[in-house]
Amino acid sequence: MLNKYRENVRGYLEAIVRPLARAGLTPNAVTGIGLLLSLLAAYLFYRGEPRLAALTLLIGSLVDALDGTLARLTGKASKFGAFLDSTFDRISDGAILFGMALGSLVDWRVAFLTFMGSYLVSYERCRAELAGSGKLAVGIAERAERLLILMAFSFAGAEYVKYGVYIVGVLAWLTVLQRFYVAYQRLK
Repeated sequence: MLNKYRENVRGYLEAIVRPLARAGLTPNAVTGIGLLLSLLAAYLFYRGEPRLAALTLLIGSLVDALDGTLARLTGKASKFGAFLDSTFDRISDGAILFGMALGSLVDWRVAFLTFMGSYLVSYERCRAELAGSGKLAVGIAERAERLLILMAFSFAGAEYVKYGVYIVGVLAWLTVLQRFYVAYQRLK
């Protein structure tokens, strides 16, 4: 849902990445930095520091938004870069929920179901698009929305993290159903 506003912030993102491009930073390096920040956030969740984790995740998410813009601006966009970004996003999503569960901020079973729903949202898009559905960026809870919800509840404090995970889990599974239906309609 938030992805449709990406074009509105393109100018801001380009202004941020121009100095990175001049410094010689590559899009894949930015992708790696985003992953490292997400892994640090996962560790902070494990340590029971959800506010600091949410801040780290916010910075990591902002960094993650820069790699594609940097790739386009420098002419270094590649299929491998897109693959790397998607792969690192999945690692990040899993690590965040794993850190929350290990830190006893949410029941591991709820984290696992949320993890499954989040992965299926991405998998369905990839698989449907490969099958010829066209762009399948539909649903109420794509990755950006899920991360924002987790960050908001984490900023509220440790006792609220689980509610964010519950909401993300429900919305992820609703998005799975939405994408399944749209893929069915397009591919039947």
